[in-house]
Amino acid sequence: MIELRQEPELTAFDDAEVASAIDDVAGDDLRTLVEYDEQRYNLLYIRDDVVDELGGPDAFGELADELHSDYRLDFTQQELYEEIYGELGNVHAFVAVMDRATVLRVVGDDAGLYVSLEPSVSIQGALDAVREVVDSE
Repeated sequence: MIELRQEPELTAFDDAEVASAIDDVAGDDLRTLVEYDEQRYNLLYIRDDVVDELGGPDAFGELADELHSDYRLDFTQQELYEEIYGELGNVHAFVAVMDRATVLRVVGDDAGLYVSLEPSVSIQGALDAVREVVDSE
């Protein structure tokens, strides 16, 4: 079971329960778990080797700030997609698939959850695990 580094503060759903659900799906293949809104982010979990891979704590902090400046726009993009594709329903998540990681960003009305996984983890399995918790609250 992963241990959260900080208490969740930004999301309406239970991040600890989400972390447990993702842990069931991804285990040691969970890289990072971050809650965020338009103003700030809260690092809940990061695997130690990921910090090293990204250049150490200072480099990771700079990258996290840069990522947040982009991902905070998810809420605007969510509205845009829902306007364009309204007949398809609400936007619940964005996914980026890269060579060495998959990033899943689950968005609510005013807060989101950033989940970075090893590429071997099932995207649909991780999304289903998160949505099951989020939708039940």
